[in-house]
Amino acid sequence: MICRKLFDGGFQYFVEEFGDMRNIRRFALLILVFTLLLSLAGPDRASAAGSGGAGGMVGYYASWASAGGYTPDRLPAEQFTQINYAFAKIENGRAVLDDPARDGKVLRELTALRRRNPDLNIVLSLGGWDESAGFSDAAASTESRKTFAQSCVDLLLEHGLDGVDLDWEYPVSGGAPGVVHRPQDKQNFTLLLRELRQALDRQGRRDGKAYVLTIAGAVSGGYLNNIEPQAVAETVDHIFLMAYDLHGPWDSSADFNAPLYTPSDGPPRYRASVDDGISAWLGRGVPAEKLVLGMPLYGYIYQGVSSRNSGLCQSFESAKSVPWDKVKSEYLNRSAYRQLRHEEAEVPYLYGNRSFLSYDDPASIAAKAELARRRGLGGVGFWELSQDTEGDLVQSAWAVWNSGRFQDVPQDAWYAGAVERVCAAGLMNGSSPTTFSPGGTVTRGQIAAILHRLAGEPAVRGSSFSDVPASAYYSGAVAWAARQGVAEGFSDGTFRPDLPVSRQQLAAILWRYAKLKRADSGARASLQGFPDAGEAGGYAEEALGWALAEGILQGTKEGTLQPQGRAARGQAAVLLERFQALLEGA
Repeated sequence: MICRKLFDGGFQYFVEEFGDMRNIRRFALLILVFTLLLSLAGPDRASAAGSGGAGGMVGYYASWASAGGYTPDRLPAEQFTQINYAFAKIENGRAVLDDPARDGKVLRELTALRRRNPDLNIVLSLGGWDESAGFSDAAASTESRKTFAQSCVDLLLEHGLDGVDLDWEYPVSGGAPGVVHRPQDKQNFTLLLRELRQALDRQGRRDGKAYVLTIAGAVSGGYLNNIEPQAVAETVDHIFLMAYDLHGPWDSSADFNAPLYTPSDGPPRYRASVDDGISAWLGRGVPAEKLVLGMPLYGYIYQGVSSRNSGLCQSFESAKSVPWDKVKSEYLNRSAYRQLRHEEAEVPYLYGNRSFLSYDDPASIAAKAELARRRGLGGVGFWELSQDTEGDLVQSAWAVWNSGRFQDVPQDAWYAGAVERVCAAGLMNGSSPTTFSPGGTVTRGQIAAILHRLAGEPAVRGSSFSDVPASAYYSGAVAWAARQGVAEGFSDGTFRPDLPVSRQQLAAILWRYAKLKRADSGARASLQGFPDAGEAGGYAEEALGWALAEGILQGTKEGTLQPQGRAARGQAAVLLERFQALLEGA
């Protein structure tokens, strides 16, 4: 009751209750107790949001991708905050893996990505077009909701996952043939999410982990009428907007899969766009930061289309989806197809051989990412990642979304450009999705991980150092660095991965790597002009001379070398960018 009064009564309650200074110790004790109560409440969802649950970069990795050759190790994991494994299903009211042997193997490979990307969330997605049949029954009663929620938690614990994503297609209206649906789905969907949120939070209080809960939702008004948008948004960490399939083979005429804006020359019966879909959700009172703009990594080709209007809005004989990889390899370079771009819709398309192909390219994806930024959305995402195996579209969105993304990196900071570029190259990551901590410490473990990435992450078994656990994200990197002589351990058998790196230590590590890559030109600069040159360790003198000669390291504005000064993260980004340029020019 006192805690409630503190919240509700504020200062007035303090005056009335503690105005007598003799009671000040009572107040201090109360605050201490209150603080402890808050700490015991378990991880809050705000912290989950900060680790990727509230958007950032989200990608769906499909269960069939690995069999097609696009294995998890090929994912640009450093560019994502959340990867959803699609799909698990509902069987007898419980969440289960569709193929336990296959799915278990892939999930192990996905969770392994966190070793070098500790802030990455690996989330299990349930449902989709083919596996949504069990949602309505699971949501129908209090008991069924509890059973379903607990089964989800059990799956997460079994496979070491970070959360659950529900792709129910669709409440109330149904989707694929055989999908059970009922009018009560509208309210029951909210109740199901709340039960699942409570179950995840209970588990989080047990193990100190903030579990993620997200959904995928359509952008049509019909879908929004069949759920409770505000209540859903209050319960989940983010909503992945499926801002694609606005038109497709189910239509009577060829049209754009995901136009950014609604073209004025479209058929009057049905006009839709990505921008309209965003507006529809915002118009229902959903906060912009809860929305992740989903983008397609595929298009649709319509065949048997007349040449009128270059095929746009014309009837067709057949149609099918085409992944971006195939668009790039089989259509863009063929002279039979004219490459066109719709100025209003801001999307490309092709026409030729009586075929109309609607697709997205790096330019249109970048425009969508920019729209997401401009409208204040919480992130961008993709369906599905195996259709862009070289990462053309993903990289385009990443570059726009993360341009100036770090709130603690001023645009005019001397290190700002370097931070953006080394993060884009995957060499460094932010300390969170929105912060870089430029003044923070760079550790030995982090440097080993960075150079390991720069080397292409050659496979190495776990480290033999006593203080480097096999589960650490830098474990393989430390083992590689030690074996290559890039970074050495200590005489007591430790590596001390959390030890801050000084300027001279960083110079020495980079120099060793340069020699490993045969990028040492032999140039050396004298240290004599620096008043603090005598502070440099004997092991580092030649390395510092090399770093100065190659322009990787420079003196401070005070004219000192500061060899024992710590290498801050912003400074390290600048040095790494210069070093990478040196390697590329060698």
